[in-house]
Amino acid sequence: MAELLTLCQALEAIAACNDDRDVWDRYGWVYATDGDEPEAMFWLSGHDVEDDDPAVQAFVAEHGLSPYLEAATFADVLEVQKRQRPLSTLDAYAHALAYYSEYDAFAQVAGIEEALDEAPAEEQQAARALGVGRGIFAAFDVVLAQCPETRVKDAARLVAGVLEVAVGQALPLCRALPLGLGRDLQRTRAAAIVADFQALGIGLELRGYRAFPWMAAPAL
Repeated sequence: MAELLTLCQALEAIAACNDDRDVWDRYGWVYATDGDEPEAMFWLSGHDVEDDDPAVQAFVAEHGLSPYLEAATFADVLEVQKRQRPLSTLDAYAHALAYYSEYDAFAQVAGIEEALDEAPAEEQQAARALGVGRGIFAAFDVVLAQCPETRVKDAARLVAGVLEVAVGQALPLCRALPLGLGRDLQRTRAAAIVADFQALGIGLELRGYRAFPWMAAPAL
């Protein structure tokens, strides 16, 4: 069995996924020990783990765990909190999870009328300036900043595919750099674009946005 996680580690494990589908594929349930969320320990069970497996039951009993939330729901609570307050602290996420666990509803955030509304634009811009992305997964801006003249035609073919434009349209774009190839891209998508250009000997510029303020900038 995997080791128990602190709340911070549990959030970072979710953030390490590529997207919601990846959360679903990796994890089934989040288990937790008794007590308040900031002090509790968590275990994220694999998606294919059976609750009635004797090994699972023994692990849960040994560590005093009980089902807390489905992993997908756990991620949803984090997503709503992040959308409402992009620079939320760990304590704010703990409160959001505790509220949902008790009331089966998303916590209302001061200044936000509806639970699914987004934070004001200025808050989103402030978070982005600090390298914190919109969602709870790593995101990347990808830019073609330089391209050798000998590679412009090859680059144009790749750009055409990425931007879904004709090669004839992509060619002048590759000569009028810098050229944005994607904004807030998921890690796997950004990595695929970078790999295609690297195969031609063309480097791209990346800016990674982290899920939570206390995390380091993400890498591919």
